[in-house]
Amino acid sequence: MRRSGGPRCFGAAWVAGWAIAVFLPSLCIAYTQGPAEGPNVRRLVADCWHVADAMAPAAKLMLGALLAAGFAAADRLGRGGVRWVLGVLAGVAAMGLTLALIPADWSRGFGVGLTGARFPPALMPFYLGGAGIAGLVHVLGLARCRAKVGRDTV
Repeated sequence: MRRSGGPRCFGAAWVAGWAIAVFLPSLCIAYTQGPAEGPNVRRLVADCWHVADAMAPAAKLMLGALLAAGFAAADRLGRGGVRWVLGVLAGVAAMGLTLALIPADWSRGFGVGLTGARFPPALMPFYLGGAGIAGLVHVLGLARCRAKVGRDTV
């Protein structure tokens, strides 16, 4: 049974997952660092963009490559509900490996380059939560694309 959905489906789902893995933690960081008088939606969006933009290109590329490898493995190994779990685990593993392996000089605005700590305790829920949700977004996006092109989504 053919499940790949082609590179177009995988690529679109991977980009969506990568964007979530970058921008959701950035949104959380911007929100927690925001003004004491409360959030301003327009400012929050701008601050989120600024935090994501400050993330070094090397960190974005490394995260993207690890997400692609993890998502491909999850898709190949998983069936049904297991694929969802593997997608989440692939996202979390990719973020953890990026945080662990990226040299400090290449991680401006991310992990050790942002806080000075390799695994910043205050930011780990944001990083890992965003990466887990990115895995879900990837699996959902891939399933929707496959359904549109008439391929097996199980």
